Amino acid sequence: MRAVIFILSLLALPLSAKNHPTAECRWLYDRMAALKLAIKQGDALGTREELARWQVEFHNKQCHQYDY
Repeated sequence: MRAVIFILSLLALPLSAKNHPTAECRWLYDRMAALKLAIKQGDALGTREELARWQVEFHNKQCHQYDY
């Protein structure tokens, strides 16, 4: 019986992990938010290029699937 419960709990892990981003995805999300704020406040020294680079990385790592 314990083995069945253990196996069922392992099967449920991928379903529950979708709402929790990885540390790397969370860092990318926070970094992009900071860069967007900097751009909004007038910082233009390489900020748009860095934002574009992190947005590509965010997309490539499929970070958009998580809840933030």
